[in-house]
Amino acid sequence: MKKKSLILMLCFCLLPAGCGRQDARAMQQKTERESNGETQSEKEHKEERQEREASVSGSPSGKEVVMVYMVGSDLESEGGMATADIEEMQYSGFDEDEMTVLICTGGTSHWWTEEIPNDSCTVFEVKQDGLKEVYSLGEEDMAEPSTLSDFVNFAYQSYPAEDYGLVLWNHGGGAILGYGADENYNYDTLSMPELNEALADTWMADDGKKFAWVGFDACLMGMIEVADVLSGYSEYMIASEEMEAGDGWNYEFLGAMSDGACYGGEDAAQCILDSYGSYYEESYKHVPEYTLSCMDLSKTDAVIEKLDNFVAVAENELKEGGYSKIAKIRDQTKTFGKVSENTFYDTVDLYDLCEKMETFYPTEAQELKTAISDCVVAQESNVPLTHGMAIYFPYENKQYVEKWLDIYSETGFSRNYVGFVKNFTATLSGQPISDWDMSETAPEEDEAEPGEYYVQLTEEQTNNLGHADYQLWAEDDGYPGTYILWMLSSDVSLSSDHKLSTNFNGKRFYLVDSSGEEIACCALEIESGDGYKKYEVPLMLWRNGADYPENVYAHIRVDEAHPDGELIGFYSEIDTDSTLFPTKNQVTLNPGDEVCAYLFARKIGFNEDGSVTPFDEWESNSGVGEWLTLSDDYTVRMQTPEEITNYCCLFRITDTQGNQYYTNPIYIEK
Repeated sequence: MKKKSLILMLCFCLLPAGCGRQDARAMQQKTERESNGETQSEKEHKEERQEREASVSGSPSGKEVVMVYMVGSDLESEGGMATADIEEMQYSGFDEDEMTVLICTGGTSHWWTEEIPNDSCTVFEVKQDGLKEVYSLGEEDMAEPSTLSDFVNFAYQSYPAEDYGLVLWNHGGGAILGYGADENYNYDTLSMPELNEALADTWMADDGKKFAWVGFDACLMGMIEVADVLSGYSEYMIASEEMEAGDGWNYEFLGAMSDGACYGGEDAAQCILDSYGSYYEESYKHVPEYTLSCMDLSKTDAVIEKLDNFVAVAENELKEGGYSKIAKIRDQTKTFGKVSENTFYDTVDLYDLCEKMETFYPTEAQELKTAISDCVVAQESNVPLTHGMAIYFPYENKQYVEKWLDIYSETGFSRNYVGFVKNFTATLSGQPISDWDMSETAPEEDEAEPGEYYVQLTEEQTNNLGHADYQLWAEDDGYPGTYILWMLSSDVSLSSDHKLSTNFNGKRFYLVDSSGEEIACCALEIESGDGYKKYEVPLMLWRNGADYPENVYAHIRVDEAHPDGELIGFYSEIDTDSTLFPTKNQVTLNPGDEVCAYLFARKIGFNEDGSVTPFDEWESNSGVGEWLTLSDDYTVRMQTPEEITNYCCLFRITDTQGNQYYTNPIYIEK
């Protein structure tokens, strides 16, 4: 996106809300045929359909056909995850007389199931006694719209049924990154316009037939923008706002659908949601975070209409200099896809955003909340502040914002909302709107509360403060002048006289094993909400028998019920070398595995006059701590260290434009 002046960006005019956008797209080809006659490509399309009708290889399916578009990618080649789900389908006990399950396989360098070819896209009918090959699409990129269209066309033409469902299986990255990373084609993906093209170019769309439901067994696809794309082609959408764990959906739902004759969109969705939540609750010692919701796609236009009204008042706020007021709310809103402290997906729960904006825009926020509640007809989640519908709202990831806004502009989503986020990010990426020179600032001890430390802010700084956290460093006894980071936390408070103070209670995080061994860990806060905080603990994991170690993050939630922390799982880091998609993989640690904590150490630098250099100029001495061999039980919890060393404490200030500033440290003697 070429940069425009802020004045031009703020002059972006609001447009009337559109209706039936995706229905119009779906019928566009038909309208053009009626007015202009058939084109050469349409003639070929018709001939292909006639040929297919004459060579149907399948059999009538009864009530339901479930199509599974299974882009195996690295999930299959490295972990056999697609193969595991195919086995779940086979053993689910669905009634083969009433339901047909078809999978289109491809997109991976290696299938763990020998009968599935690695070099072509192949359609199989899933039977309880095995897979029956029924069609080959040849060597195709599964991120090409025509490949998905061809699969849907074959299934629709060859297997007549009352209802059709479609599962899109693989990686997901929401409205920006799209769906499906084909490992054989440099992790090519289906963008939102390409997904629209694929579904528009099907014989189902030609016949005005919609899927009863379309579901994403993929991360981060539970967004209003995705629902908007699907609204012309499906009655319901089932998707997750958050990342999925590696096991993905529980395909035992096929048996439940068949047993209860739950073939309609909402009934089918309830079977999928019930099996999804119960699987993770019953199968995991450390239950991972999960979300899955069902949206009624006939209600998406109403959501977008109310969103446009909401955006109109927020747009006026921007024009009147209210950027920081909106940014503070965005900073507090529930976000998704945060494996570690750094994030770049910038998707937020739309309902939670409205809740937090309701004080400022009560009518528009309430009307949008009502529309969201009408659209999200079912949800299964153990994650706080989730309501089943996310939206892209750039704020934390400034690195990609210019490129991603170009992509976002092509999704076909509300022009009013796209214009709003462009105007918002113009200030986000612009010059600092307040002075944050912290070079002379260091925490001070509160005379009225000995042991409590604070930083004095100005009123202007308070007005443009996004959030703040404190860093607690302990001196390494063996290396004078070197300090190890043990805690980064936003457990701070801001007083009416602009004093920013810590609430540190002396506890740190430890990985504790049932054998009695324990290791101290660095903990970095990655999320804060009403009544809870979530931390990540970076660890090196050396699996029993493995040749190489791997990096993992332990996630811990601290809340009123778990004041010393609850371990909620381990996650792999995102491999940005091949794809920006989250790994869709929760890591399980087993007895005999060895772990050690990453220790982030810095040697404090001094200027010639003896003052401390800026934090980012401190010399890095980072490394790893002691190794611990796990037994059959372990956890991560907060506890008071047996021996207290010298501490140094500093504040990290993040303004409403995402710029970060560090105070000078204060030293706390033993």
